[in-house]
Amino acid sequence: MSEPGSDKLTKALNFFKDWSNYLLVTTVAALGWVGKGAEFSSHSLKLWCIWLFALSVVFGIFTLALIPLVQEQRTTQGSNYDVDAQFRVLFWTRRLRLKQVCLPQHVLFLAGIIVYAWGTK
Repeated sequence: MSEPGSDKLTKALNFFKDWSNYLLVTTVAALGWVGKGAEFSSHSLKLWCIWLFALSVVFGIFTLALIPLVQEQRTTQGSNYDVDAQFRVLFWTRRLRLKQVCLPQHVLFLAGIIVYAWGTK
């Protein structure tokens, strides 16, 4: 008999959680680096970089918050990305998929890296 949480989808979700944690920590460090002392060729590029990293952090937090809901609410052997995780915000019931929060997290992080590389002296 297999241990609880030892199936392929749970292992994949654990790897995804670890990756999301690493990316979030890296993004927070990059945000601190840019905000504290990086010299940019223009002030507007620095602001863009800060906002891109900050929004990536927000989506990273949403991603990590959604992972336990995906594990809990998964009913089929389909992809973890196809689970409509249901949650409540105040009086409203909402549904989200991991793709809807992790994709913006990754894209915003990459955009922040590009703006950083382009805008620093």
